[in-house]
This record gives sequence, C-alpha cells and structure tokens, in this order.
Amino acid sequence: MMLRRILTIAWKEFLHLRKDKILVPFVILGALGELTLIAWATGQPIQNIDMTIVDQDQSAYSQSLIQTLNDSPDLTYAREAQSLNEVETLMASNKTYIAVMIPKGYGAAIENKEKPTVNVVINGADAMTAFAAENAAKDLITQQALLDVRGLKPSDYENQLPEITVRYNKDLDRAYYTLPAEMSFMFYMMTVILAAFAIARERERGTYEQLQVMPYRSWEVIIGKLITPMIIGYGLFLLMLAMTTLVFGVPMRGSLPLLLILAVVYLIAEIGKGILLSMASRTQLQAVLLVTGVAMLDMMFSGYAVAVETMSPVMQFFSNFFAIRHWLTIVRGIMLKGVGMDVLWPSLLAIIAIGVVILTVTSMTYRRSIR
Repeated sequence: MMLRRILTIAWKEFLHLRKDKILVPFVILGALGELTLIAWATGQPIQNIDMTIVDQDQSAYSQSLIQTLNDSPDLTYAREAQSLNEVETLMASNKTYIAVMIPKGYGAAIENKEKPTVNVVINGADAMTAFAAENAAKDLITQQALLDVRGLKPSDYENQLPEITVRYNKDLDRAYYTLPAEMSFMFYMMTVILAAFAIARERERGTYEQLQVMPYRSWEVIIGKLITPMIIGYGLFLLMLAMTTLVFGVPMRGSLPLLLILAVVYLIAEIGKGILLSMASRTQLQAVLLVTGVAMLDMMFSGYAVAVETMSPVMQFFSNFFAIRHWLTIVRGIMLKGVGMDVLWPSLLAIIAIGVVILTVTSMTYRRSIR
C-alpha cells in the first residue's frame, strides 16, 4: 500500500510536469543547447591567434620566417610593429596575443651557420591561448632555423630558440584567467536574479495592479526596484573581489578605485535586464528560468571560458552586443595588466550604450503594461 501511494504521488507529479509548457522544455532544450554551444566553442582548436611581427632584420631569411609563421593555422599575421613599446600597447588592449621580434643580424647568423636569435613575447593574460601560441611559435621558428642552417640538430636549439617572454602571467597560471571571469559571472548572475524577482514577486502576491495605479512615473518604479538588488549585488562583488585577490592570489596591478567605479556602471547596465525579464514572467520560478537561459547565452559570448579573439568572426561580432564581454575585458585589463581608461574606454562606451538600450526598453515595456 505504501508503494502504491508513493507511485500515485509520483504519477500525479508527472502529469503536472507534462502540462507545464515552459519548465520541462526549458530544462531539456536548455541543457542540450548549452552543452552543444560549450562543446562547439571549447572543442575547437585554438587557431588564428593574432600575431604581431617586429622585423628589424628585413632580410630574405626574416621574410621566409614570417611566411612560415603566417602559413600556420594556429597563428595569423595581423600587423607589424616597430618596437617593443608598440607591442606592449597592442597587448594591453588585447589586439595581439603573440609578438615575434626578429632582431638585426638574424639573416647574417644563418649565413654564417650560427644559431639565429628570435625573441617571442606572449600575452599571458589568457593562459590557454598563450600556451597554444607559445608552442606553435617554438615549433615553427625551430623548424625554419633547422631548414635554413644546415648541419645543426634540434638539440642545438633546445631551450634557446626562441627566447620566450610572457607578459602579465609569467607561469601561465590558468587561475589568473578563470577566477576574474568566475567572479564577474557570479556578480552578473546573482544581481540579475535578484532584480528578476522584483515584478514577478508583485504578481505572485497580487500587488502588481496596485503598483501600476500608483502615481509614480515608470522610471521611478524601475529605479526603486533596482536599488536593493544593486546594493546586495555590489556587496557580493566586493566580497568576491577580496577573496580573488587576498585568498587566491590573483594580482591587482591596476587602479582599485577605477575598478570599483566601473563596476557600478556595469551593474546599472545589466540590472535593468533583470527587471525586463521580471516583467515577462508570471512567477518567480519563471523569472529564474528566464535569467538562467539568458545567462547561458551571455556566458557563451562573454569570453568566460574561451577568449573572444579566438572565436569565429561571426561569434566575435555578436559578442559585442553582450555587456559582460566588455566587463570581462575591463576586469582582466585592470587586474592583470594594470591598464587605465586610455585602453579601456571603448569597453566602457560599449557597456554604457548597451545599458541605455536595456533601460530604455525596460521603461517602455513597463509603460505599455500600465496602459
């Protein structure tokens, strides 16, 4: 009898779920879709890594080396620089991940059957991409030197060619890349969830109609609904930032006050999304499901797991419309590279533009619901 009662309750629950046209499809399709997107993004080899060349030799041998590097599917000859300072500027703004510096005398060394020197500078802020770029450059430069200089063995170049310098993350510690991303994603996720409860909670309690007839402007209601999630979300951000730097040892090389100010701008831009999703939900459960679905998409295009610069051109284009992508650029730029507004201003402008669009749509949607 007890087993029969249990099975009866289980069958009743199954019938309820079968009638739910949102929850079950969301759970199944959402999980499968997220798995597919993540597998597609992370399962692809890291290729087409932006490469900068500093050719101080300007010889036929240096041109041959450049052609060999460019023919590789792993590296893409994106631009030429004139000095190490120019390379540093490009790396600070994520415009290059590897720089190959061919010094003067490279060709002469080959003609004299000597070991040529090549310097490689790696952007270590993204450890996975840096590791792939380093291995590709080492192999290609060594192969080209062995081809040019006859009679030498690979062991002659072991740990000598090329000379590798890693910027921002000397040991290529993956935590330097993943922890700021995880901190930023949880900051986004928890704050948007709190904001998503705002209107959905009113609907569940039957007070949404009372709110609509009150003599408040739409933007007053929206701002009022945003204040509490913002305070809680910002407090959470401060706690996670303290843990990331003090407990887990991720460096803070840039301006902490600048990061804290820009966090407020990003918070305002993203939190309006929570109110918008809340207005599209009838219950708090629906609001959480919607936030989860949107967060999956945000995570995919943010550079959370894979650097945006190594994605396909189509994905890179669409990633520009996600504020969290630009926020990760700011967080990693300040914490790992120590850069300031001279480098980060494009990302800040993008966040402001996206935030204005979201808050405008949210305000218009609320006014329409009042009518």
